[in-house]
Amino acid sequence: MAEATTKLSLEQKIQLVRDAFDAFKRGDMKALTDSWTDDYVWHARGSVFGGDFKGKEAAIGAIARYPQELQDITLDFHDIIANDKHVVALVNSSFKREGKAYQDQIVYIFHINDQGKTTEGWIIADTELAKNAVQGG
Repeated sequence: MAEATTKLSLEQKIQLVRDAFDAFKRGDMKALTDSWTDDYVWHARGSVFGGDFKGKEAAIGAIARYPQELQDITLDFHDIIANDKHVVALVNSSFKREGKAYQDQIVYIFHINDQGKTTEGWIIADTELAKNAVQGG
């Protein structure tokens, strides 16, 4: 007989995303990666630290670059919406690098399983604007 699983509510999934963002903001990369499955995939195609990163180590290696290379990062939720398959966070974001400022609205998309672990994530942003801010273009 198959083992019964408890389905997470949409509110629980949204809270998991809020908790992960809070961990990132605190610099608690362990808490962040603890919210992921071992085979977590981070998609950041076209971004300054872009690519597809498979597995916790590869994903955190990419994500940890943001606070290492950027200053005054802010990530403020505009809204978070969820359905059975996705949690989508609409985020007002800003950072500075070498005195240059960047502001944008970013979309993050997550898949969260019924064990409360994130299996996959995407970041969608104005990548040209970010590259210009970071690279001085």
